[in-house]
Amino acid sequence: MSKNENPKSNAFNEAFSMWDGRGKVAYSTYAKEEITIPKGAKILAFRQQNSTPENRRPSIKILWVIEDTE
Repeated sequence: MSKNENPKSNAFNEAFSMWDGRGKVAYSTYAKEEITIPKGAKILAFRQQNSTPENRRPSIKILWVIEDTE
């Protein structure tokens, strides 16, 4: 589970970021390490409003959360 060996309920866990793609590809990225997202986790994508080609920030951040069902 790499960085988040012990995920907490209702805590956001960063998975990866994505940048604008080219042509028919909307977004792209490269895996820098193995990513494990637990079964049943909700996957969320957040647009980064301040990303531009000049500042090279990612366009999308992907996070996951295990929702507490209690």
